[in-house]
Amino acid sequence: MMNVSVNYHNPTSNMYAGLEYGIAAEIIQQINEIYYILAKASVPVRPFTPKAIQALKEADEIKKLRILQDLTNWKNILVSANVGIEKVDEKQLAAKALKYFNFRLKDHDWLETCGDQIIEIYNPEGIQLYRSLNFFNTCGYSLLDLCVNEWFVLWERPKAIIQRIHDVVGQVLTGTKTDTAVGIGPHLIRETFDDGTTQPFQPRTAIVEFCNVCPTYSNDLKNNIIGFVITSRGKLVSVGEEATAIDFI
Repeated sequence: MMNVSVNYHNPTSNMYAGLEYGIAAEIIQQINEIYYILAKASVPVRPFTPKAIQALKEADEIKKLRILQDLTNWKNILVSANVGIEKVDEKQLAAKALKYFNFRLKDHDWLETCGDQIIEIYNPEGIQLYRSLNFFNTCGYSLLDLCVNEWFVLWERPKAIIQRIHDVVGQVLTGTKTDTAVGIGPHLIRETFDDGTTQPFQPRTAIVEFCNVCPTYSNDLKNNIIGFVITSRGKLVSVGEEATAIDFI
């Protein structure tokens, strides 16, 4: 069941033993297909790393099913938007994603969202359903590493910023926030997970600035808030030793 057309790995290697069948094999298949689509669009990303493969082997079936569903959703959105070698239209992709999840926005004009902004879509539990492809301009992790690891394993950001984000999202989901401005200033975010592919570890630090946050509504129930969209800008500022030398406040 494994698609080896990408030629990114040797399927006869012991590292991939046990991934020939079942849900894990389907996950690798989806990763390969998504990687192929992104590669055609010149998106800078790797499919997986040895550590990610090992983590997938050790994951329980419930987690594997969730990962497979997330990847299937993402691939379907990419295919529906016909992502190819032409310039990626992030607004079109985000609109396709909203439609795919049966979400809609009320008072937000996509024309006001600059093309360089990262667009993320979340459900009411704060689980990410979609992120725009320009996210990978500042991310050093592989596709599978992003699937098998929790956010707090992969990155760190100032605790005060995390609390402020929780407060803003709470206001959005309860309908008490009356504007779209996130109101959180620029701050640093740093990669913390060593995927074992570079010696020494080469983490990235980026400066992130949130832009807008909007509630999403069900297409079936007019006034029910069922998630949110948040946009941001990210700029890579350092890699390697310089990244670890930067102190967070």
